[in-house]
Amino acid sequence: MQEPTMHESMMQEPTISIERWPRKDLERQGYACFKGSELSIPNHLQRDLSLLRQEYEALPPDQYCESGNRYRRHSRYVLLPWLNLLEPRPISHYIQDRELNPTDGGVIRTFERLSTAAEANSFLREMILFDFFNTTFEEAIWSTPVDVGVHAIRYVSRPDLPGVSSPNRLHKDGEPFTFVHLIDRHAIAGGESLVTDNDKQPLVRTTLTDCLDTVVVSDKDVYHQVEPIEVAAGESEGYRDVLLIDFTPMHPVTLKAPEPM
Repeated sequence: MQEPTMHESMMQEPTISIERWPRKDLERQGYACFKGSELSIPNHLQRDLSLLRQEYEALPPDQYCESGNRYRRHSRYVLLPWLNLLEPRPISHYIQDRELNPTDGGVIRTFERLSTAAEANSFLREMILFDFFNTTFEEAIWSTPVDVGVHAIRYVSRPDLPGVSSPNRLHKDGEPFTFVHLIDRHAIAGGESLVTDNDKQPLVRTTLTDCLDTVVVSDKDVYHQVEPIEVAAGESEGYRDVLLIDFTPMHPVTLKAPEPM
């Protein structure tokens, strides 16, 4: 396997690996897709992946979803890439510009944090490091603290009630890079992911079907959306579980001389 070399001196190679690093496609076309089956996950992390999947059974309702069929937790971390250090931050609010998200943007949304066990989950932590390793940030960012957002979301669909994302349209997120990892899907149809260029011309359509199938987008280069999910024929309820991981560099403090008295 050919290892990436761009940031080897700044950050230890992730424990989770893949034959073809998504960063190459992300740099070339503004997005990347890969199958969960392409990931090499050490045995000691497989158990923690199973534990993380169980967390979705106890997600609280998303209070900003009027239809009541979306469930979510949200935590934030600070990542120090040069130390491979990742620590939870004591905040869980989330705000997007209204132009980016006309449905829920423009207001501070506060969600319940991931459980203490989930925040410390070794698989989740290694997945965050893997994702960051595959961003295309400039070299200087690798010596800068980075804000990491983690959303665990379940979309539920019932007869005559589709499960939809927020916003339910082509959009940008406002964070430089977002990784969309499928955790599970059950008894549903739909949920196709669409990525377009900045003229909103389609670049790829794909449906994430298996655990850890992934789409990653560079916010400045593309728009993206996921189509609503519909419950499968003959079923009373279906769901789609996703793990969203995003990265935003934290701006350094600029020290200035005091104003003269």
